[in-house]
Amino acid sequence: MQMQAEQFKERIARIEECADEAKDAVKQGQASPELRQSVEQLHQQARQVKQQVQGTGSPQQMGQSQFQQAVDQLEQMGDRAIQACRRAPSLDQQTQQAVQRAHDEISNLKKQIQMG
Repeated sequence: MQMQAEQFKERIARIEECADEAKDAVKQGQASPELRQSVEQLHQQARQVKQQVQGTGSPQQMGQSQFQQAVDQLEQMGDRAIQACRRAPSLDQQTQQAVQRAHDEISNLKKQIQMG
């Protein structure tokens, strides 16, 4: 894994920030219970990964397989949130964009990890 520890911490912090924005948007908007739950789970997972990384100092110390698994879980939760958005036709644009930003950040991080 070539990603620098500080760069990784910044990316995880950004994912957590985007998930936080999505959570706020869901609270303010007309989101379905499914979307609320999926965004809440995404936010909790992002916060947990952020705390793990800050506690260990770097993805290398965390263990590459554990780190990869954490990012995979984030991606699955991001996918669920996106699917819930698609099933909510009357969802406001702010909420859709917030969920999409969180999903995009996770996807970009995963691609960067896979490229090594």
